[in-house]
Amino acid sequence: MGKRALFLVAILFLSLLPVVPVNAATPYVPIHDIQYTTDPSGDSPYKSQTIITRGVVTGVGSKGFFIQNGSGPWSGIYIYLGSSPSVNLGDLVEVKGYVKEYYGLTEISVNTNYGDYVNKIGTASIPDPVILQTGEVSQEQWESVLIKVENVEVTDPSLGYGEWEVNDGSGALRIDDLMYQYNPTMGQKLEYIIGVLYYSYGNFKLEPRSATDIKEYVPLIKVYSLETPTYVIKGESVTIKAVLKNDGGFDENITFRLSIDASIVLNETIKITKNGQEIIMYNWTPERFGSHIIKAEIVGYDTKYAIVKVVENPKTIMDRLTTFYDTRYALYYKPTFDKKYAQYLEILSELKGYGVNLGPIEDKIEAISTNVETIEKHYLEYLELKSTYFRPPYSLPLLVHIRSAVLLTKETSEMVDEILPFLNTTLNEVRELPENQTHITIKVVRVLVDSSHGQYYNDQRLQTLITKMETELGWLVDVNHEPITPEILSKYNILIITNPRSDITDEEAQAIKDWVKEGGGLFISGDWYRYVYYISFNKITEEFGIKFNDDELMDDEQNTGRPYFPLVGEFNLEHPAMKFLNDSSQLYYNGDTLDISGNAVWLIRGYESAYAEDEDGNIVKSKGSTPIVAAAVEIGSGKIVAYGSSKALSDDYYGRYIDTNWPFIKGALLWLVEES
Repeated sequence: MGKRALFLVAILFLSLLPVVPVNAATPYVPIHDIQYTTDPSGDSPYKSQTIITRGVVTGVGSKGFFIQNGSGPWSGIYIYLGSSPSVNLGDLVEVKGYVKEYYGLTEISVNTNYGDYVNKIGTASIPDPVILQTGEVSQEQWESVLIKVENVEVTDPSLGYGEWEVNDGSGALRIDDLMYQYNPTMGQKLEYIIGVLYYSYGNFKLEPRSATDIKEYVPLIKVYSLETPTYVIKGESVTIKAVLKNDGGFDENITFRLSIDASIVLNETIKITKNGQEIIMYNWTPERFGSHIIKAEIVGYDTKYAIVKVVENPKTIMDRLTTFYDTRYALYYKPTFDKKYAQYLEILSELKGYGVNLGPIEDKIEAISTNVETIEKHYLEYLELKSTYFRPPYSLPLLVHIRSAVLLTKETSEMVDEILPFLNTTLNEVRELPENQTHITIKVVRVLVDSSHGQYYNDQRLQTLITKMETELGWLVDVNHEPITPEILSKYNILIITNPRSDITDEEAQAIKDWVKEGGGLFISGDWYRYVYYISFNKITEEFGIKFNDDELMDDEQNTGRPYFPLVGEFNLEHPAMKFLNDSSQLYYNGDTLDISGNAVWLIRGYESAYAEDEDGNIVKSKGSTPIVAAAVEIGSGKIVAYGSSKALSDDYYGRYIDTNWPFIKGALLWLVEES
């Protein structure tokens, strides 16, 4: 029986299946009815309903698969399992699940904990792909439908994240690597691409399933290579080289054109013998900065592209930069810094005269002194080199020294600004003390934010938190990019570690635990199950009674739009760390849960409606259990505050996470250093 006949039999079989399943409480809905909508949002009319449907498996991914019933618009849908599917192409399946819109993609989510299922009820021919032009594909009606585009050209080989772009002249189409990865080249022609249409991150994307879904177009006569430099200097001649090959069995007369930015610079008729090649050379002197597209074309056969960037002569750039830095340093940076540094030295001298112990910031004072010596050395070297030249052009060593002087002056000025408030405050205090009571230690709380473990929520995404600690609390904040050691920790009162992406070593974990026992304050925050590095964190906290879980807090009722963006508002208000919160406070949350034991106490819990899921969709903490998301414990003379959400510390969602969480974070940080 032919393929088309098998397909018709499968359609007849599907049409004869009963419309209503045995369980009348869950309706059977054809895929077309689930997908079809006139709503501009593209949302299914069955959104948020549990249904039963059937279809033929047309594509299998790592977390789900696609099914289709018939052919044409609205005939396909994506089935999300959250784990590797046990279905194959051509399986005829019945699915029970929950219809949802996942960031614009209509899908059926199957969770066996709720009685959902995927049952194989037979096999059937996979529908023939719908043949469309590239400009017609990206429409809601073709979502999850098997599509074929023909005679396309690669117009962008790297859109990022495995995506690339093709066009047949009717409009661009994205190709993705959800099920199969292909590495195209710019201008490459493909005879066809078959795939299922997917939607994510705001774009429709065609998803090929295997190598057989992509057929390359290979002409017998081709531009074998187009050789150009990547960068060229404006006004200097370069050679463009094109190698043309004839892999056919006959001599051919071809027309070759070389274009630069769509302007033809070479147009020749060339004879290429069978199994032969021709080399074309062209000398080009670019006169305009920027990117230029070089096109080598055998008319009617093949085309290759190259991009050449025309840049300024490095020598000219050095001359200009040297003059710029020279002027900025002499007229602005040096006079401004000299005045500030003199004031700083005067205050420092007076404090030392009073016998003030500057130990807590001695490393910063030493760093400033070292920087000043280095700045002077760079500037003197610059002046000496400059005196050997009567006029520009300057040399590279000149630029290196004056630029180093400028950048280091700017950095050192910021370091002085950072500690001047502490020096002034201490000086005012000692001036008020009796003469025999002036031997005091400078008071400063120093915070280290760790960014040495590949954190997504690194210092760049914690800018509001850092600013609040510096301005509102008046603390000194540094960022760490090195392995954590006892020597580094000894300078700080508080260590903040957000969820890492690389392992915290056993040595680092031990150093942190020892430091906490000796009086350090640790604020440590996790993430949801896909990202939480719970094993590393538990090396630090579990022996003290706090355990990070490999799960995610969910709440269907109290959330900011999705169950996995829950709100939390159950607080242990008797704990001193919670003094800036009240019964009506609500915090944005996205992360895992905690378990506590021993001397550890809970600080924040989810609402009664909250629960937790693991990566397989299993409910690991049920509704009513009010899962713990923040906890505290005292160890020796030190303390730990653990929070399941690093996002809560960040500037995410227009700053709403840090804005709502700051009252908790502020109270926790003050408790860690026992400040009111």
